[in-house]
Amino acid sequence: MSRPFAIVVDGTASLPPDVQKEFDIRLMPLHVDIGKETFTANVDLTAEEFYRKIAAPGVLTGTSQPSMGECRDVYDAIVRDGTTDLLVLTIATELSGTYSVASTTAQAMPSARIEVVDTRSLAGGISLIATAGGRLRRSGGSFDDAVALAKRMAGKVQLFAVADTLEYLKRSGRVSGAAALFGSMLHVKPILEVSNGVVHPVDKVRTRDKAVARMKELMNKRVAPGSRIFACTVHTNEPVRAAEIATWVQERFHCLEHFTAEAGPVIGARTGPGVVGVSWCREEDAR
Repeated sequence: MSRPFAIVVDGTASLPPDVQKEFDIRLMPLHVDIGKETFTANVDLTAEEFYRKIAAPGVLTGTSQPSMGECRDVYDAIVRDGTTDLLVLTIATELSGTYSVASTTAQAMPSARIEVVDTRSLAGGISLIATAGGRLRRSGGSFDDAVALAKRMAGKVQLFAVADTLEYLKRSGRVSGAAALFGSMLHVKPILEVSNGVVHPVDKVRTRDKAVARMKELMNKRVAPGSRIFACTVHTNEPVRAAEIATWVQERFHCLEHFTAEAGPVIGARTGPGVVGVSWCREEDAR
């Protein structure tokens, strides 16, 4: 019988509470700045509180990675419970310094086996790698098997999203300022892709409905209808539109797994409210 191991994701992962509980996925906190105040996402700042705080015009938002001390607290809590093998899944290094902090902290704990994997993604991309590891663990797979699976999946989980504006991404430096200015001048809705750790606009459409339709077209070009996939729908304070997209995904494809999640304050601080998106991977890439 394989030894038990823990799965840890950082605060950019998008997981509904029931899925997190089902697969016993632990969270590493990330921080959100709102004006001059700093909060810890999902500790002293819920998604609802975050969107309420940023509703006023001109409110500046930002994010910051955990400290080594906070990483150590997460690791120590797991080790104290008797688990010394930890798989840690982080946002892509291009988007955050979390991987570096998590890795450096792991090196300071020689009594535990801690493997930190750069998922080359964020939000739902991290979540699908985590649930794949959870299924493997549930079926008796080993820690080494889970680490190998996470490394194989890194960069293979695809993500498309429709944003209301590029303004928040421009502020965070995640897309070019020129692209953000162009989008705001024309009042278009950008369609974003996360590809191997890089967020970039792939198209711009004038209305939200047309943007969602275009996102569906792009997904259809990547994966044939009826294909067996693992998928999740994510959003930032846009549950109704997310529900419509989730229904379309499940009707269009053979979803071996699907869940819908609020992306949370960390992603919301980078993208702003009104984002809807889909992350998915093919069955063969999640085995």
